Amino acid sequence: MSNDLSEPAVAVVTGGGRGIGAAIARRLAATGHRVLITDRDETRARDTANRLGSRCEWAAHDVRDPGSHERIADAASALGSLRVWVNNAGVLIAGPAWSHGSDEIASTLEINVLGMMLGSRAATLAMADEGGRILNIASMAAHGPVPGLAVYAASKAAVLSFTTSLQGDLDRAGLPIRAHALCPDVVATDMVGSHASDAGAAILFAAARQLSAEQVAQAGVDLLSSSNPVRSLPRLNALAARATGLAPRLGLRLASAAQDAGERRQRRQVEEAR
Repeated sequence: MSNDLSEPAVAVVTGGGRGIGAAIARRLAATGHRVLITDRDETRARDTANRLGSRCEWAAHDVRDPGSHERIADAASALGSLRVWVNNAGVLIAGPAWSHGSDEIASTLEINVLGMMLGSRAATLAMADEGGRILNIASMAAHGPVPGLAVYAASKAAVLSFTTSLQGDLDRAGLPIRAHALCPDVVATDMVGSHASDAGAAILFAAARQLSAEQVAQAGVDLLSSSNPVRSLPRLNALAARATGLAPRLGLRLASAAQDAGERRQRRQVEEAR
């Protein structure tokens, strides 16, 4: 029984049809793993798997459905030794915390939090004997106050908290599984880009540069091969984000300044697009 990943095995990547998930699937396939790409959008999952090559399979998968995770675990195990499970599926809503509808809040928590918890449970049960790795995609937003992204930030803080607590449970049970949480800063994906003109998402556009999905995927695959439970990317930004969590009043002032900077950048982008 081992959680060593030096030998290629089978990996599941949820929300793998695009963005960070597709990039992680590509990296895992390149290292010899057989990857089961899942996505709520069946066409997207199929097209991505076909594009990435013969080492990738696909399945339709709504992470909000409790029973779906067990079905995905069975499908992955039928391909070989399931050793990696990446809970990447997620959604982003932006705007004042009180502006979201009940359905919008519930869907965010069901996908970002419940889906991750159910996936982690299915992965643990499937890998308990042989061992393996679980990678949960959190966010830099998990570390401190992020006005404009309150619901999203809360969901990602839950991902981070659950993952570290899960590792404690795994250690106590003596199960050969490592759980990891990756906390990237803003990533240049379609999900983020769809909020480019959304004033409520201004803080996402405060920085001059965003991470690429490939940078995040490489960090995630590196984390899977390490003993570290958490990695934040970039590390310097993480220090600042954690400081805002320790000193919320200061953090809120800094966040307000970041929102102002993001709004200016959004306005420039709109003007340049004309």
